[in-house]
Amino acid sequence: MAQNVPGRHRAPGRFNAISELKTIAKESAQPAVKGAAIVAASGGLVASFAGTANAADGVSAAAGPAVVGPQVGSLKAANALSAIGYGKPALKTKPLVIEDIKVKRERAEAAADKAAAERRAAAAERASRSTARVALNDAKIPSASGIVGIAQSFFGVPYVYGGSSPSGFDCSGLTSYVYRQAGISIPRTASAQQAAATRVSDPQPGDLVFFGSPAYHVGIYVSPGRMIDAQRPGTVIGNHSIWTRPSGYGRF
Repeated sequence: MAQNVPGRHRAPGRFNAISELKTIAKESAQPAVKGAAIVAASGGLVASFAGTANAADGVSAAAGPAVVGPQVGSLKAANALSAIGYGKPALKTKPLVIEDIKVKRERAEAAADKAAAERRAAAAERASRSTARVALNDAKIPSASGIVGIAQSFFGVPYVYGGSSPSGFDCSGLTSYVYRQAGISIPRTASAQQAAATRVSDPQPGDLVFFGSPAYHVGIYVSPGRMIDAQRPGTVIGNHSIWTRPSGYGRF
């Protein structure tokens, strides 16, 4: 006579898929068994997966998917597997290339040396251009008279409005000072110098060049197209071009 043996049942309680998976993985000794055990999780997890109508391993398509436990349990199991990393390919990491500190320092030093050399070359070029301009401006005139020679000694003195000393000159302050150094006394202003000078049409080095009538500017004639004068604020005494047609020349 057959006996009815009561079946074993899981103790009542809330199902926890994560806890169930961890327990199965811990108890499995071999990797292959571990994987199978996790896939075939008990208590509501997916026990097997149905294939297509041509599924292998003798599974009949007509049989349909064989699922153990509620559908909710299967979803939880899939999420749990994903959470602990099963089924994901291993990430490939690129090897770190660490540049040698010495090489890095040498590159920085080479770049700094190159920049410094370029700055020195630019400074040298600027200095060369400035020297050339000064040499042209300060060129001595072989046929210069005494007046021109005295005037050349004040090259580089700045223009100062109302100035009449080597600390600063305006146009007539320069001419009156230079003539005084030569022993010739002339009026202080450009218009007064124009009125007192003897008018000439063939100027010689040392004669005065006047602009305007009455004169608003005066310089010391050097050669055709050139004169020494104090031009305007921001400039210095030098050998400059006669930029416009003079109103006349005068001699003392």
